[in-house]
Amino acid sequence: MTSLADIPSEARCKQLIHELVAHQSTHPPCGQRIAWKRNREYGWCRHCRTKIRPKAATWLRGSNLRYQVIFFLLKAWQSRQSPGSIRATVGLSYPTIQRWYMRFRRHLPPDGGELLSGVVAVDEAWFGKKRYGGQTIVMGGIEVDTRRLRLRVIPDTDQDSIELFLQAWVTRGTHLITDAAASYNGVEWLGYSRESYNHSACHFGQTNHIECIWSAMKRHLRKLYGCIPTTHLAVFLREWEARHNQRSLFESPLSYLRATVVPD
Repeated sequence: MTSLADIPSEARCKQLIHELVAHQSTHPPCGQRIAWKRNREYGWCRHCRTKIRPKAATWLRGSNLRYQVIFFLLKAWQSRQSPGSIRATVGLSYPTIQRWYMRFRRHLPPDGGELLSGVVAVDEAWFGKKRYGGQTIVMGGIEVDTRRLRLRVIPDTDQDSIELFLQAWVTRGTHLITDAAASYNGVEWLGYSRESYNHSACHFGQTNHIECIWSAMKRHLRKLYGCIPTTHLAVFLREWEARHNQRSLFESPLSYLRATVVPD
């Protein structure tokens, strides 16, 4: 459980963000040290009497939250804590915490878009409630050795849709691990080798690699929202990809901010 005691002081949080933006710890024009105080929203250069607002040149501008609270929320999001478990600590409402979680997701940097290769487990999953007709189909592939992940929304489970996903995100020559669905018949013609398991007969084999992704994602969404929402699903998929493909972003609040907090 994250607590404010694990987060740097308010003054130190301001200083860290300023150093990320300015790439130095002093005031650039005069080279003097900057005074950071908890009860001020800004830093103060004693030499030239200039105010420094670290948020102003970043996507954090416009926020009224203290810097330490932002670091706390970021740490809680990185460790996949639910808003309900932390709102008493920071004194914020549930919707406010949810908005900040979404803000963190939207500012994740791109990961380069490398194709999957080697041995890749692929599968589809349905998100949403079937009885309300709001289900969304997601197709995913995960490298068995490296755990690199690709997730995309697809319109249906027809052969054409599955083959388009494979051609877009999986290198030809890759060994695919799939279920026994007929939609995968013929992937050999596209340059893939295939190993299939019949889930209806309770044969799962190495397809468990991607099945575990669906289970963990849905469990996490239920923890956050009490359901599995399909609104903004692409943003959630991007977050889950980043947790596998860019793990350094989730090591600490500073590692995430180092990759995202840059002047506009």
